[in-house]
Amino acid sequence: MASIPPILDIRDDLRRAREETDADLDDELETVYDRLDAFADQDLGDVEGDLDVIDNELLRVEELLDDEEAARALRSARNRIHIYRESREQTDEDLAVVDSGVEEAEDVGPAGLPPVGEVTLTATVANTGDDTEVVPVAAFYDEDGEEVGTVEGPAFDLPAGVEQRIHFDVDVPSEASLYGVSVVEVAG
Repeated sequence: MASIPPILDIRDDLRRAREETDADLDDELETVYDRLDAFADQDLGDVEGDLDVIDNELLRVEELLDDEEAARALRSARNRIHIYRESREQTDEDLAVVDSGVEEAEDVGPAGLPPVGEVTLTATVANTGDDTEVVPVAAFYDEDGEEVGTVEGPAFDLPAGVEQRIHFDVDVPSEASLYGVSVVEVAG
């Protein structure tokens, strides 16, 4: 994998947590930073263990904090991990969303969140199975990780054994703070 998906690049939340507290979080979060740095060199199938370690470490540090704003930033980071996992669970077994982003948007926010309104999302999808027809699905979440909307893109053909970049238009809800992209096979 060439890079960490924007939703999992939680360094902005970690930075916010460090800024909100007087506690020295550098040592406490060292494992998290190490796992994030190693993420880009891993295969998609190998990241679940690292996500478990990161999530557990963030929960441990969150429980140690007295500062509510710092703890909220760590909860936000954990929500992003849960959303990523949910998106992966919704994607069929032989398919993987390698990365996603916003096409030609200037106002991309934390976690790669597109600006409110209509934008074009991109996703790189890998198919390790047979030729298939798939539909991309973008799910949007508020800052607490609650789903505030989903948008399905158009169906497209995905040949066996390829990695293909797709583009689809979405209308981003105003309440959205995070998003995830999954793909599902079109039912026969």
